[in-house]
Amino acid sequence: MLDVADLTVRAGGAGEHTPVDGVGFTVGAGERLGLIGESGSGKSLTALALMGMLPPGCTARGSVRLQGRELLGLAEKDLRGVRGSGMTMVFQDALSALNPLVRVGRQVAEPLRRHRGMDARRAARTAVELLDQVGIPRPEQAARAHPARLSGGQRQRVCIAMALACRPRVLIADEPTTALDATVQADILGLLERSLDAVGEPRPALLFITHDLAVVSRVCDRLLVVHQGRIVEQGPAQDLLRAPEHSYTRTLVADAWALAHP
Repeated sequence: MLDVADLTVRAGGAGEHTPVDGVGFTVGAGERLGLIGESGSGKSLTALALMGMLPPGCTARGSVRLQGRELLGLAEKDLRGVRGSGMTMVFQDALSALNPLVRVGRQVAEPLRRHRGMDARRAARTAVELLDQVGIPRPEQAARAHPARLSGGQRQRVCIAMALACRPRVLIADEPTTALDATVQADILGLLERSLDAVGEPRPALLFITHDLAVVSRVCDRLLVVHQGRIVEQGPAQDLLRAPEHSYTRTLVADAWALAHP
């Protein structure tokens, strides 16, 4: 489904450096792959490179193929066609990801019109249905609200609804629960799993990015460990967490154990 080879991101400026250095991996249809590592390890820049959304001053080389189609180097107008039905992303900060000036229902309806060809009336109805499906109370009222009127957990539910509205082939979730408290975090993880299963066949592949081993062990089948922009270890989630081989992975596991058992 997604094939990444020798992905390298260069960040310009006076101190030019390489925050992502030769990363490669594949994600199969329906697979749930975790990308784990500490802050600054290159996880989020990897995700932004896949989406063609790198910040100014950053450039990517290598290969990113979605169902055999090369994405690196595509013009922005072509990438807009990929984002939505091909690959979508749920960000950590839902408030920043949503347009504060546009009502929630309109934001959910927009990808339905762009990628599924719905007219305005049908897209608006479907947007309300999606808000209901992701567990937002009084979805008709929520659809008329601006993002700031919703709670953090509700805004993240909106982002999940938007990301899955067009039944993408790959969903990238970049620290989607980090900004939420533990109870809301568990609810959002459960919602994400149920929503992926509800899309139908083929089930979207999931690339889940996090520094939280407890979260990734619940969600993912296979893990990639990233350190200083490189993949240092990979394998089935339970095997890797039970018997890590790389010293960095052992440190991550030990720190997670200490945090869970103070």
